[in-house]
Amino acid sequence: MPDRARSRLGLNRTSVRLSLQFAFLYAILSAVMFFGAYWMTDFEVRDWIEDQMRSDAVALERVFDANGAVILTDRVAVLSAFSFDNERIYQLRGPDGEHLAGNVIEIDQAAGRDFLPVTAVDAGALPDPEVSGYWIRFDQIGPYTLIQGTGDHVIAEVMEALSIALVAGYILVISAGLIIGTSVGIRTERRIRRIMETLENVSRGALADRIPAAQRGTDDLSRVSGAVNATLDQLQALLESQKQIATDIAHDLRTPLQRLRQRLERMIEGRSDDEDLQAALAETENLIETFKALLRIAQIESGTQHEHFVPLDLATIVRDVTEIYQPVAEDEGQVLITSVPRNPVQIQGDPALLGQLLANLIENAIRHCPPGATFHVTLENGSNNAVLSIADDGPGIPADEAEKVFRRFYRIDKSRTFEGHGLGLPLVKAICRLHDARIALSDNAPGLKVCVTFPKDGGA
Repeated sequence: MPDRARSRLGLNRTSVRLSLQFAFLYAILSAVMFFGAYWMTDFEVRDWIEDQMRSDAVALERVFDANGAVILTDRVAVLSAFSFDNERIYQLRGPDGEHLAGNVIEIDQAAGRDFLPVTAVDAGALPDPEVSGYWIRFDQIGPYTLIQGTGDHVIAEVMEALSIALVAGYILVISAGLIIGTSVGIRTERRIRRIMETLENVSRGALADRIPAAQRGTDDLSRVSGAVNATLDQLQALLESQKQIATDIAHDLRTPLQRLRQRLERMIEGRSDDEDLQAALAETENLIETFKALLRIAQIESGTQHEHFVPLDLATIVRDVTEIYQPVAEDEGQVLITSVPRNPVQIQGDPALLGQLLANLIENAIRHCPPGATFHVTLENGSNNAVLSIADDGPGIPADEAEKVFRRFYRIDKSRTFEGHGLGLPLVKAICRLHDARIALSDNAPGLKVCVTFPKDGGA
């Protein structure tokens, strides 16, 4: 079965699979148990019929011992006369095999020993239509042979009634098992889904989200939920502490750096040719920009930017940003090609942050690609999402570095020969999380391709 069909039927879910597996096992065990009950009942009914004929033979043997052959013959004749529709058959044979009494004229013994079809018995009259054969017993009473037979319709009716009861019971048992198993599976699946949703929300930055606690929950899922919540509490405390430290450092150092820059600017006013002062001012500006980026990332990750979300046309933002960077790329000897739909691409988001996202990606491509490189900025408008991609034919990024570049201050260029502070892509990642967008890096063969997928149903 294709994976899509399995997913649509829910077969990929552990709880559903377990419910079906247990239902299947329960069905097999029930079938074995019911078959055993059927076989035992059939055996007991046949044994009861055999005991009945054995008892009749013992009783007739006592009659013969006490009263002789004449009374024995009369007694067999009486029993034959009271056999309704030849339900029971009797034949008493003499020492030479002659017929002495009974409702059976002739028996074709070649047709069988224990069971004879109705066609092998000549009873002189038509038997019950439901009788298809007779269970036969031979007993020796003195020099005489007593042959008894019981119609199989008794067993057939008993087993038919039992079969109906067992089939109906089997259907009820399996139905109840499926209903109960499915109900348990659905409840388990809901709880697993709540755990997954909580973890997904936390991965998107909602650190305060927790798994709802089940009332009086003492099962494994309740214990797992409690352990996950406790882990998330510790993780949230550690991350908030780390973020707070970084934010406090950035905030506390920004003011002294601003003052240092002002002093350097005043010093340069009279000594504009001093290269050391110029270099110190440039480094100070770089430090200020680094701390601004850190504060910006902290502000975005806090989630407070959602209040600036509005319906917007992503195509307009792409056109405006690429128009600004078109001459920048030309100055570097590079080519920037834009492909944007004519129709509006409507999403929910913060226009300033989305412009910052695209600007960071284009600046990153311009900075790391040599002259002559070509950039393709493409916006695709899908039914459920919008995909923004920036592809270049530059050096690209090694596959094992694709996730590391989103870490703060991480640089592929270990020698730090390229400008930058290693916060551009982390800022892009933070903006993507805020908008519930997915960002992915892939090989453009050659070069790098960055794809950002925005949901159409908003990101707030």
